[in-house]
Amino acid sequence: MDNRLDQTAFPLLEARNVGKLYTRSVQDTRKRLGRMARQSLFSKASSKPQKRSGSGFWAVDSVSFDLHRGSAVGIIGLNGSGKTTMLRMLAGQLLPDAGEIILHGTSAAMIDLQAGFQQSASGRENIFLRSAALGFGRTETRERLDEVIAFSELDEAIDAPLATYSSGMRMRLAFAVMVMVSPDVLLIDEVLAVGDFRFRQKCLAKVREMRERSAFVFVSHSMGDVEKFCDHVIVLHKGRVHFQGAAKEAIEAYEELDHGSVIDVHEGVEAAMGPTIQNSDAITNVTHKWCDANGAPIETVGFNDPFELRVSFRPMFDIRKLIVGVPVWALNAHYTTGLSTQINSDPLDVKAGENVSLRLAVEGGYFNPGNIKSMISILDGPEFLFREMNPNLLVESAPHPTWGAVTVPHRWTRLDRPGSYSEPIRLVKDEL
Repeated sequence: MDNRLDQTAFPLLEARNVGKLYTRSVQDTRKRLGRMARQSLFSKASSKPQKRSGSGFWAVDSVSFDLHRGSAVGIIGLNGSGKTTMLRMLAGQLLPDAGEIILHGTSAAMIDLQAGFQQSASGRENIFLRSAALGFGRTETRERLDEVIAFSELDEAIDAPLATYSSGMRMRLAFAVMVMVSPDVLLIDEVLAVGDFRFRQKCLAKVREMRERSAFVFVSHSMGDVEKFCDHVIVLHKGRVHFQGAAKEAIEAYEELDHGSVIDVHEGVEAAMGPTIQNSDAITNVTHKWCDANGAPIETVGFNDPFELRVSFRPMFDIRKLIVGVPVWALNAHYTTGLSTQINSDPLDVKAGENVSLRLAVEGGYFNPGNIKSMISILDGPEFLFREMNPNLLVESAPHPTWGAVTVPHRWTRLDRPGSYSEPIRLVKDEL
């Protein structure tokens, strides 16, 4: 019988209705800590499930899954959804207040890679300290010492005090020590972005090698890494399981939460967008709304569908050089692009009291999925007459992968096989 196949039939890790209860008030926190201390001292958990009371709230509530050898479960969600709390319970760093966690085998957590390091000790000495914390004796650590140093690529810096290391050097050393543990279950929290690009690829290759004999729980904000690495993904929202299933569908469920919850309160973006201006002595009756190609108001648009911004207003004086612009920002508060009448429109001189109506037509396939955060600016030459935020417009999921804030229309073709393809390999837009 194939022992490997037999081993994969049984889970290495079982989580059964796991929950973690926290409290906000000092009094409730003291009561909770006292109860936990009694349980720890007498090695006996309460037979009654914990109930929320007072200022209590469930940071994690009723999470269940099985983890088998060779598989990887991803845990994703918005900030504050309970991802790291769940991972710390799986690692044994926190006790669950509900449910149970059953581990069959050994485990190691890549949650705080630098925990247990001593600043005054050298990198070499810290290898022994960290290894001891992970259960390795000095003899076993000495046998693998050269391997750890080689993997970290610290070379002669290995004998310098840790206090002289950069943050990247410390992460390299910590990761190098961790990968030599080779546990049955590895718990990873946002540590695959170690060092520069080349070293990160080295770490990913090592994790892939370990996957042949281990199982993983992976917490990350990088949806690309989650989709490539995980077989099964859990989306947490406010501590509860919002979605559980295949990676692609889970990421789509997460993006819906992201667009619906985070963008509206993204203070960094709104701060970057600058002030609003409403000069009623110069311009009145201003309206601006997103519409479909037929002029009907919309709040969402398909990735490849064209859309419009309809703008109308009435100037109180003759505008000699009218400029209407729509600057657009990305979620990271970076100025993405601008859509302006200065680019491809006729001169727009208007008269006092004239009802002006404009249409900005935008082709589909340019803005990547997510909310378009933008302003509407109306100027007379350099003078701002009106400046206000546009309503959010949600661009729905694209039929292909996207990166960044915008997609530039492009195509790929084969040059080594002339005539092999009558159509482009990849055509993002029907016409360039």
